[in-house]
Parts: sequence; structure tokens; C-alpha cells
Amino acid sequence: MINNHFTATGIVFNKYKQILMIFHKKLQVWLPPGGHIEPNELPDAAVLREIFEETGIKAEIIPEKQNLLLTHDNCQELERPFIVLLEDIESNGKHNHIDMVYICRSLNEDYTLQESEVSDIGWFTSDKIRNLKTYENVIKTIEKAAEYMKNNSVE
Repeated sequence: MINNHFTATGIVFNKYKQILMIFHKKLQVWLPPGGHIEPNELPDAAVLREIFEETGIKAEIIPEKQNLLLTHDNCQELERPFIVLLEDIESNGKHNHIDMVYICRSLNEDYTLQESEVSDIGWFTSDKIRNLKTYENVIKTIEKAAEYMKNNSVE
């Protein structure tokens, strides 16, 4: 049986263009904050909840909407992820995370450690992240997000 779980991850930039990373206790690697989307929770709300729960950082999503200018209340446009990844968690195709990755901006910079899942936390440049113990997809996604921020002059 295949278990597909929907997750949301936030690549959070501060005003110095540094990226928020956590050291995940169970996985023993550095990751951007994120986690499972709860039943009936919207993915763009889940990413902000996960960021706050794991780090104490309040954030906002860098808008990726198409701005359809909808006039009826029975349909709304959600924030669009920067990228969606299919992550094979156990390397056997039976436990997958469909990870919606959002680019976010921090609204505060003083973090607090969620000790149940996180053993360290910090702000890093994208160059420094290349040398952290993490996954290739994390490094490449962060590099693309940093490139996006630079090329689109996102403040």
C-alpha cells in the first residue's frame, strides 16, 4: 500500500536575505521548517503554522497568485507554491510526501526552538547552506528560491 502525505515547507528569508533552517532531531539533517498538512487545513495556512510551531517565527508567503480578480465568493485563489516535490521518504515508493514549498518572508527574527522535533536553528546564507548536512533537493530548491528572490527584487 502506498501512503502519500501532503506537506508544506517554508523557505523563510529575513531582511538580510538569510534563510531560516532547523536541525531535525529524527532525521539528523538541516531543513527549512515545514511538516504535514492537517486534515481540512489549507496548504498555505499549514506552511505558516508549521514555521511558527517549529521556530516561533511569524512569516508571510511571498505572493505567487495569478490575480484572477474573482467576483464571486464561492471560489477563491490560494497562494501558489514555489515548487511541488514528490519525496520518496523510505526509498521504496510506499511512503511519499507531496511537498508544497513556499517562499516566505519573516516578520520577526528572534526564534525559539521547538525541542520535541528541533535540536538547533539558525539563519544562514544560501552559500553556507551548501555546506550543511542536508539533502540535495533542499540545497537545489533553496538555490532556486534565492535566485528567484534576487531576480524579482522581492523585498
